[in-house]
Amino acid sequence: MKRNYHLQSRTSEKRHYFGIRRLKVGVASVVIASGFLFGGAQLVKADETKATTSPATETVSAANSEALPKPADEAKAEEVDSSAQKESEQKGNIEKSAQPEAVVNQAAQPTEGADSSATPEAAGKEAKETAASDETEKPASTDQSETSTKDAIADGHMRFHFKNLPSENLDSLGLWTWDDVETPSSQKGGWPTGATSFATAKKDDYGYYLDVKMAEKRSKVSLLINNTAGQNITGDKTVELLSPQMNEVWFDKDYNPHTSEPLKEGMLRINYYRTDGQYDKKSLWLWGDVQNPGQNWPDGVDFEKTGKYGRYVDVPLKEAAKMIGFLLLDESKSGDDVKIQKQDYNFANLGKTSQIFLRDADPTVYTNPYFVNDIRMTGAQHVSLTEIEATFSTLENAKKEDILKNLKITNKDGGEVTVKDVVLDSKNKSAKLIGDFNQAQSPYLIKYGNDQFKTSMNWQLKDSLYKYDGDLGARVSQAGKQVDLTFWSPSADQVDLVVYDKEDQNKVLGRIAMQKGESGTWTGSLTPESGLGISDYRGHFYHYEITRGGKKVLVLDPYAKSLAAWNSEDADKGDAYKIAKAAFVDPSEYGPKDLTYANIPNFKKREDALIYEAHVRDFTSDPAISKDLKSQFGTFSAFIEKLDYLRDLGVTHVQLLPVLSYYFVNELKNAERMDKYASSNSNYNWGYDPQNYFSLTGMYSSAPTDPAKRIEEFKNLVNEIHKRGMGVIMDVVYNHTAKTSIFEDLEPNYYHFMDADGTPRTSFGGGRLGTTHYMSRRILVDSIKYLTEQYKVDGFRFDMMGDHDAESIQTAYEEAKKLNPNLIMLGEGWKTYAGDENKAVQPADQSWMKSTDTVAVFSDDIRNTLKSGYPNEGTPAFITGGKRSVENVFKNIKAQPTNFEADSPGDVIQYIAAHDNLTLFDIIAQSIKKDPAVAANNQEIHRRLRLGNLMILTSQGTPFIHSGQEYGRTKQFRDPAYKYPVSEDKVPNKAHLLTNEDGTPFEYPYFIHDSYDSSDAVNHFDWTKATDSEKFPENAKSRAYMKGLISLRKSTDAFTRSSKAEVDQNVTLITQPGKDGVEKEDLVLGYQVVASNGDIYAVFVNADKKERNFNFGETYKHLAGAEVVADGNSAGVSAISNLAGVTRNSNGLTLAPLTATILRIKKASPAQEEKPQDTSKDIQQNPSQGSVKELQKEQSPSPSLSNKLVQVPSTSPSSESQKPLAAEPQQDKVSPSETASTEKVLPKTGTETSLLALLGASLAFFTGLLTFRKKQ
Repeated sequence: MKRNYHLQSRTSEKRHYFGIRRLKVGVASVVIASGFLFGGAQLVKADETKATTSPATETVSAANSEALPKPADEAKAEEVDSSAQKESEQKGNIEKSAQPEAVVNQAAQPTEGADSSATPEAAGKEAKETAASDETEKPASTDQSETSTKDAIADGHMRFHFKNLPSENLDSLGLWTWDDVETPSSQKGGWPTGATSFATAKKDDYGYYLDVKMAEKRSKVSLLINNTAGQNITGDKTVELLSPQMNEVWFDKDYNPHTSEPLKEGMLRINYYRTDGQYDKKSLWLWGDVQNPGQNWPDGVDFEKTGKYGRYVDVPLKEAAKMIGFLLLDESKSGDDVKIQKQDYNFANLGKTSQIFLRDADPTVYTNPYFVNDIRMTGAQHVSLTEIEATFSTLENAKKEDILKNLKITNKDGGEVTVKDVVLDSKNKSAKLIGDFNQAQSPYLIKYGNDQFKTSMNWQLKDSLYKYDGDLGARVSQAGKQVDLTFWSPSADQVDLVVYDKEDQNKVLGRIAMQKGESGTWTGSLTPESGLGISDYRGHFYHYEITRGGKKVLVLDPYAKSLAAWNSEDADKGDAYKIAKAAFVDPSEYGPKDLTYANIPNFKKREDALIYEAHVRDFTSDPAISKDLKSQFGTFSAFIEKLDYLRDLGVTHVQLLPVLSYYFVNELKNAERMDKYASSNSNYNWGYDPQNYFSLTGMYSSAPTDPAKRIEEFKNLVNEIHKRGMGVIMDVVYNHTAKTSIFEDLEPNYYHFMDADGTPRTSFGGGRLGTTHYMSRRILVDSIKYLTEQYKVDGFRFDMMGDHDAESIQTAYEEAKKLNPNLIMLGEGWKTYAGDENKAVQPADQSWMKSTDTVAVFSDDIRNTLKSGYPNEGTPAFITGGKRSVENVFKNIKAQPTNFEADSPGDVIQYIAAHDNLTLFDIIAQSIKKDPAVAANNQEIHRRLRLGNLMILTSQGTPFIHSGQEYGRTKQFRDPAYKYPVSEDKVPNKAHLLTNEDGTPFEYPYFIHDSYDSSDAVNHFDWTKATDSEKFPENAKSRAYMKGLISLRKSTDAFTRSSKAEVDQNVTLITQPGKDGVEKEDLVLGYQVVASNGDIYAVFVNADKKERNFNFGETYKHLAGAEVVADGNSAGVSAISNLAGVTRNSNGLTLAPLTATILRIKKASPAQEEKPQDTSKDIQQNPSQGSVKELQKEQSPSPSLSNKLVQVPSTSPSSESQKPLAAEPQQDKVSPSETASTEKVLPKTGTETSLLALLGASLAFFTGLLTFRKKQ
């Protein structure tokens, strides 16, 4: 590893102090005073020039300011102008998911409505015929219902109407559909390109609409609107198809579905359909919250208007209307016979629908044109021995007696069961049916009206009957001669053990019938006498074969401790290939025998951690180090060879992206390099598609066919990390599986979270592990305990932890903590909990942080505030030129986010980059719209990157670093075929196209934002950039800067306070908005931190593109005597004498553009207050002044300083970041006009005007001095 950093620093300068002991009034004094007056005037003029912006620049600034969202509106990305709209949308982002989440609503069976003559189509036809024959009738209304009929809906199609679309750029929008459509979008292409483009949408009076071909049998359809950038804009929507005739659905402005066209607010349309088509003398008598109630009985409002559902009357409502009443009248009759329906109609659901439907003398008020009753049963589950839970489409205004009257329950033998009581829950649309429901008589048949369902055994009932606390899985003993197995599947009719050959995993050696045990378990034992011809079972493989309801299925033991080599490409070959085979192993036999938990120097609490996230393959897949590696690249063993880099960097914990078995990969080809650029169809994976929670993947093993080798090699890696004083954190993914069948085949309708009707809830194509269920929670807790005890790891990071209940995560933490007292846990605490429908619990998300001090969550607030994040990546943020609330930035520095309550700094993981989305370097380039191919732009990106890293590493809480963040890792798609933009059908998967400020594309404009399916060319850790300071001085400089910051953070507890009270007492804001030129929303920040030993630190950040002054004032005047331990070039624990980008004065300091500094006052030996300095020398010292060429000359390395910096953590590869942001005229790709524009923003105030001032002052001084001496 190269360590000969190319050092550049400003040449040491002596500071001169001028004084005139005595000066008589006369010619000399006048001359000298005139000279200084002249010089002073020039300095003032220079300062004014710097602060003035030309009109051209003002225009750009105004546009930019309009594009910046206010902090309160950060959830919405604003567009700069219409010309940039399409590009802006193409650069949107998606969360980790590459697939939409199909949140399934109540399962709906197609419900038959009226006969064929009563269908809406027939109604419309007959109504129009009647209207044509009646001269008094008015023509059909011209609303959407009518205009859409001009474009007939083809048979078997569904028309989706949208009031509004997320963007006027239809080319960028798509309709993604699944469930009962003929061809789901996922089968048309990958996400998001498989969606139906809105470019083909048509428009009518309501809005845009698209037609989609439906499946022959259909009961529901799910959809969402996405864009070409992969954003799920609307969220998942599910529409229940009420009738086979239903072929249209309308979405309002909030994307809520309606079975008829929503009307304007304050209007209710009452549709009336008569099978005889006779509407003459038919009218409505109205009362209640209507503007025009009936006055002269029985003179009602006639049904004059004709629509597609018969005749209708539009009724204006009173403001805040709650209920209306009406009667249907036949005015050709008299007396009480005038009432078509004798009873009053009442309707109170005015806020949910704007159209209601009546037919003939039917007393029911329908809310859909298919005359389907609103209250319909949608499912039934057997939840206990005394309770069945039935779910309904709605229970609003439902009465217990009505439910009981229409309800009938029979057992499996057909015997009727008495319902003792019904408890209605209208909010959750469910009813508890109370009675004697013995399990032996299940399943029960529940009938309600035209709906009927057989009960399924609910997970709660299974927990009460079958929960099990004994050993599970295969336990190998006696050197492989004995294997004891226990498997849980209470619904299985039979379970057999299928054993495969250790040399050929596809060769079946035999089957052994397992015995039914207690609490739903199946047990078995293997010995040399089992008849399989095996004396040592170690290394052999197995499946469980379950027989259930006459069907057989092969499953993977969820407690398997290792697996056969896995290849998902073979999954379609048959049942034996669709899931991995478990291996018989005794994990305790493999790896170092002295393996123990990490002993990390000075690590006493979770705030002391410095977490470094890395992918095992990425870390050694760079071809540049292939000759240096002794082990196969991309393996646990190769990772060991590069560990010294991480020890040198100074991190405390190495967090590995998932290393447990994942599904979509071919482990047998893990040695094949993927050096060509590709962003899809690569034999590569991040690992967020789990297949098993106890077994390691073979992808990172040197011998994936050997189930013991991966165990040995991973233990070796853990051991070597521990030897270097670092801990290991495993990234685990319990929130979803690769496929629902992995657990659903083990025990149907149990292991996953469930919809109210018992349907498993899914996420990212797999099932959501239902950790509130007893045996599902055991999977999570048992595997965490096993991994901690067996592999001696030191922590866990939970993917999408907010999908879990807090109790499960807390239980896992407590059990693992018993084994490793120094263990830490963290997770993604996004508020995404779905859980079991209608079963609310405390999720393990950000809202949990106010009541726990055990597990931490990532702060998206600091991420979004500093550099922007999903879904608004690329929006200018604090370090990329977007002004932010100074108070809110400071709160985040204190580990007190504004979007959730954290009662302890350790609750907060402080980060600005992770494996998801664009790298930090790339997002900065996207945000400031500057191509890093231009040297000046590359320097600016690095300066901003260093600002972000400094702010994270001086924040309270626990800092988190993405691998390569330290040197400026990029995932630019540098395939020569993609040097320029390509047609839309050839755009790389998961790519953003980045452009310059003028709209021109970058050279190689595509950057991969989620590289989970990309090749090594995209994903590899670039060792040359990280370590070769001669070839990549800016990258090496950024790495050294982070190393110095880590060293500084570890040297004090100032930045690692363990309680909110300590933080509030010892961390104070210096840059108060409204004072000293600091605005409420600004690009500067200053704060002071006091360590427990009394040491004082002050951090000042200038993220502005111009020089900014910081005033200490009376409160912080002590900082004038502080030493500097971080400036624009370097950072560390040693004081810096030759400052870069920092100008000191008695009242404060001045920072160059994109520069930060850290001051320190040691309690033991406080720094001496500096004497007043000559202003002229301060200006010369400020790297923001002077031309680029002059600064390069001034900042050439000093030999003595270079030698000194190499020995301390504040090493600085170069000082190029202190150059002005203006590009050199001769730089490639920068036009003269661009250079001029940039120079107007950052004028070279130190080149001409200031030099003239100094020259004038010097000439005046020497002239005065000569005159004075001559006079004497």
